[in-house]
Amino acid sequence: MPKKEDITVLLADDEPDILELVEEEFSFEGYKTLTATCGNDGAELVKENQIDVVISDYKMPNGDGMTILQEVNKIEEGKRPLFFFVSGQSDVSPEQCLASGAKKFYTKPFDIEELVGEIARHLGVEE
Repeated sequence: MPKKEDITVLLADDEPDILELVEEEFSFEGYKTLTATCGNDGAELVKENQIDVVISDYKMPNGDGMTILQEVNKIEEGKRPLFFFVSGQSDVSPEQCLASGAKKFYTKPFDIEELVGEIARHLGVEE
């Protein structure tokens, strides 16, 4: 059973307040975190680091959340990080995101506790 301190979560969002709030919550819970403010930076972090979970906004400048998901999908099956989308955009198709490999699509504003709990369940981490 993995421990939270051994799990790295990549958070990608172009809204500084949301990024800070989510990063604080995951750090408080004991996870290691990396942050990106655009899709291209997030994709680079996926290439350069062992990441276990990605939580990404859909619409961002300089590459969107799909840019990151495409990089995740290049990773060997079974070693890919879990991918969760969050978005406040009404013109985004959650079905398309799920079909592309995301585990779940959260609409902003979302319940951070629910997201943290869902990730813990998926990873089977110790509480």
